[in-house]
Amino acid sequence: MHAFYNENFIIFDPHPLVNIGLQALIDPKNKKISRLCSLKEIVLSLHDNEQQTVIMELYHHTEDIYQVVRFVLTAGKLWPKASLVVFTDIINPDILSLLAAQKHLSLVAKQDNVNYLLAAISAAHPTSSYRSPAMRQLLSQRQLPLSGCEWRILGLMVGGANAKHAAQLIGRSYKTVCTHKLNIMRKLGLNQVGFMMLLLAFRTRYWDETVISGIHPAPPH
Repeated sequence: MHAFYNENFIIFDPHPLVNIGLQALIDPKNKKISRLCSLKEIVLSLHDNEQQTVIMELYHHTEDIYQVVRFVLTAGKLWPKASLVVFTDIINPDILSLLAAQKHLSLVAKQDNVNYLLAAISAAHPTSSYRSPAMRQLLSQRQLPLSGCEWRILGLMVGGANAKHAAQLIGRSYKTVCTHKLNIMRKLGLNQVGFMMLLLAFRTRYWDETVISGIHPAPPH
């Protein structure tokens, strides 16, 4: 038996099997757990009863990572009695470092043993935090900055250019651009799917808004 600060739980994860596993781990009778599928539902639930523990992934089918991270960063001020446990397979050090600076949440990597998740839930409290072993290792990794050329290629791809078109625009070979793209993915800790999701997120959250407002974004530095 584990002593938890909050007895009511919210689970926010895109994978059905993860939801089932978390329910069985925390409360086999499944009487105190809400499986929610959107940030709006979480907000409404916390407004109704903020003394809950939210166990959440950083992405979902209904939300993008930008919105979820913003929610996590502001939750401590909006619901001071709530506890947050970020249970994620995101490995990008920049994102994790941003979250690790917050005192109101715990971080657990999905590659960790499940006992560390239980430890995080037990330690979850609005004024304390927990970092699992794999999460501490990820946070210790030095993130290499993107070079000027890599920023330019990333900006072109966000704007819709593929590697071949980007090579023509900057006067480099296709092979060189592909190498830069691989370096961008490596530095950001992304696989091909994650890279495409990043481009899509920028296009839908940044470029579309600037087109609507009539503001032309400055090129990346």
